[in-house]
Amino acid sequence: MNRKFAWFSLVLVLAMVLSACAAPAAPAQAPAQEEAAPAKEEAAPAAKEEEAMAEEVITLEFWHSMGGNLGELVDELVARFNDSQDKIVVNATYQGSYDDAFNKMQAAMETGQLPQITQNFDIAFQAMVDTGVVLPAWKMIEKYQDFDPEVLVPAVREYYSDENGLVALAFNSSTPILYYNADMFEAAGVPDIEGSLSFSEFKAMCDKLMEAEVAPYCFTFGQVGWYFEQILANSGGLYFNNNNGRTGRATAVEFNSGQGVEVFTFLNSLIQEGYAPNLGSTWTETDSTFQTGQAAIEIDSTSDVSIIEKSDFPVKTAFIPHSDSSERNGVIIGGAALWLVDSGDEAINKASWEFMKFMAAPEQQITWHTGSGYFPVNLKAHEDPRLQKFWEEHPNFRTAIDQLVTTKTFLDDGSLNYAVLGGRAGPFPAIRKLIVEAYSRVLNDGLTPQEALDEAAEKANELLAEYNAFFE
Repeated sequence: MNRKFAWFSLVLVLAMVLSACAAPAAPAQAPAQEEAAPAKEEAAPAAKEEEAMAEEVITLEFWHSMGGNLGELVDELVARFNDSQDKIVVNATYQGSYDDAFNKMQAAMETGQLPQITQNFDIAFQAMVDTGVVLPAWKMIEKYQDFDPEVLVPAVREYYSDENGLVALAFNSSTPILYYNADMFEAAGVPDIEGSLSFSEFKAMCDKLMEAEVAPYCFTFGQVGWYFEQILANSGGLYFNNNNGRTGRATAVEFNSGQGVEVFTFLNSLIQEGYAPNLGSTWTETDSTFQTGQAAIEIDSTSDVSIIEKSDFPVKTAFIPHSDSSERNGVIIGGAALWLVDSGDEAINKASWEFMKFMAAPEQQITWHTGSGYFPVNLKAHEDPRLQKFWEEHPNFRTAIDQLVTTKTFLDDGSLNYAVLGGRAGPFPAIRKLIVEAYSRVLNDGLTPQEALDEAAEKANELLAEYNAFFE
């Protein structure tokens, strides 16, 4: 199936879903009696009681992408919600990676077997809105007046909002940070990293570490699209036109010019010049390379801080670097949010909203942050004495928050800094993969960073044109 037909099929499915909103396919939680039982003037008291009980309890399907220890933590929070009341039961189901869950969500639209709540990652924002099956959070807030978006970390709130207000409710938010081996730094006589280093400063630091022979490599990282996006934003560069797709649909990428080329050249040069091993598009090997002492520094998500802190050596954290031709701008929100899938049933939607609010509440966010490293999205959690004490004992957990708080949301002239607000485009997940391919084109096929990004841009612009054609 070619890409254009795939997008057409998706839009056709969306139209079918939207036209069926008044009579959606029976959700998994619907009581069997509602559909099968014939109308009767009288029924046995026991049957009536069973039917009433069935109608009182609403069962919700919650799809998420948290595996391993994170999945266990999600299960703990879901169980806490289920135990907190007797009207709603949430079934949490792991759907694989963010990409896997996103694809399964689209596939479920064809069958009508959609969950009531789904966790979808940051760059799926535009595509999720375009599906037409999402019930925006602002509509629930407007209707029930039971949640104040101002309690959310501003950068998180703005990322998941449109011109009307909050669309999805952030749950697990992260940013990338640097992790470094404090023993190696001390042995090499290299001071702790302060602030955000420029590319030249970063390489100069690496030179000292490698001259001291504290590790075979200075740095280790996976060739994933996220790091390129984040360092591009920290360098003030845009990923898409139309202000990163925030003042109009993105119609073209901008990552193959200016800061994008400088960032991509830097990242590839770290491998080409021997500062970092060529690990390909991996996440796990990056951690193992760092934790086994093969590299002094790594870049990874804040969600890994609880694991990396358990290394056999003292670990410290720092902000990510920025280009030589720019000042530090800051970072974009990573991670994911909870989306309410409109069931067409007010009671079910309200139950879904209750669960989403619960997961964003301070108590749950403290548990989530201290157990995962994802930072607490609720500002009230930040004020909690328990969390303050935790940060004193575990300062590495605080680095991501400090990096985000000092992000330049506004430029010197008072205008919005769209670079750090993040990009929006329907086919963003597919475009991100093109950057992964671009690494290989440089490191394995001999293209220059400019040539590789130009090639990726051409493919990305085709995807944008095909996608946008159905929403004009």
